[in-house]
Amino acid sequence: MLTREGFYLDRRFMLLKVLPSPNSNSPPKLKNMAISDFAAMSLFHPSISISPETEILSIRYRIPGNSEPSEDALEIPLEPETKGLRTLQVDMHGSESTAFNMGEKANRWFSERFGFDVILAYWGGNPRLVLGNLPGKASTEGPKSKNAVQKVISQVPVIGSILSSDDDEVLAFNDCAPYLVITEKSAEDVSSRLPGDMEMDITKFRSNIVVSGAAKAYEEDLWGELKFGNNADIILTANCGRCKSLNVDYNTGQPGIDKGGEILKLMQKDRRIDLGTKYSPCFGRYGFASRSSEAKILRVGDKVVLSKKNEEVTRFYWPGVSTDS
Repeated sequence: MLTREGFYLDRRFMLLKVLPSPNSNSPPKLKNMAISDFAAMSLFHPSISISPETEILSIRYRIPGNSEPSEDALEIPLEPETKGLRTLQVDMHGSESTAFNMGEKANRWFSERFGFDVILAYWGGNPRLVLGNLPGKASTEGPKSKNAVQKVISQVPVIGSILSSDDDEVLAFNDCAPYLVITEKSAEDVSSRLPGDMEMDITKFRSNIVVSGAAKAYEEDLWGELKFGNNADIILTANCGRCKSLNVDYNTGQPGIDKGGEILKLMQKDRRIDLGTKYSPCFGRYGFASRSSEAKILRVGDKVVLSKKNEEVTRFYWPGVSTDS
């Protein structure tokens, strides 16, 4: 189901590394964990089980070298009760949210496997503002500014979510937009750059919409809007600049070796197409559900129609992240 902040229940949890405090009187600092910096995150395998009574997220850990994850699973509700949970601030690219610490059991389970202290954070319905490319606006036009009182209220759990403006585009723990669209055809092009029968793992692109049937690779660079089977519209606003997460070997939980660890380099020669992220190769398009599309259902196999094509490549913008921003 489409929502303003992404697919229903998508990107609702994230991991934070607890950094040592400079002194005993200071609270510990937290570092957002992403697979580009913590390759071992690829060894954790999530799955969802749904019954009339419960919706459970199960996470299992696969020891490097093993073909299957262990049966020792951490199970948590997909929508946990937040009453009694401690709050914490999460800052992603300067866009903040008040999240919830999932507690000792979950934190200990992850910490034991990573070998350092980790916190599992839950989004809890408190949106982050999109600070970059917005639908229907100039590439460098961000959200409407808020006064000091509005900024404080926006960080109050639940209340901030209720009072958010209908004009605001918001996120959970997504990166820069609620939706990320890629095509199988472009993934095939990346595979063609690898030696022998090596094939690009399409899950490394971390998209939540994969389109098949494109006539040629990277034609999505100019896509402006897609219409899906039930008249649901995804407005595409920006290119996704890629990072070294593409080089991670998901089997070992380490940076890849040989050509498998050079995927980013292999894309550099001709995929640096966006001046807003000019040092990074682009793959895929960020997008937003139109207001009329919220609560509509997208299904695997839905027909997709290109309803708007841009005349030129858009420019990525996010203050403090994009080049020359």
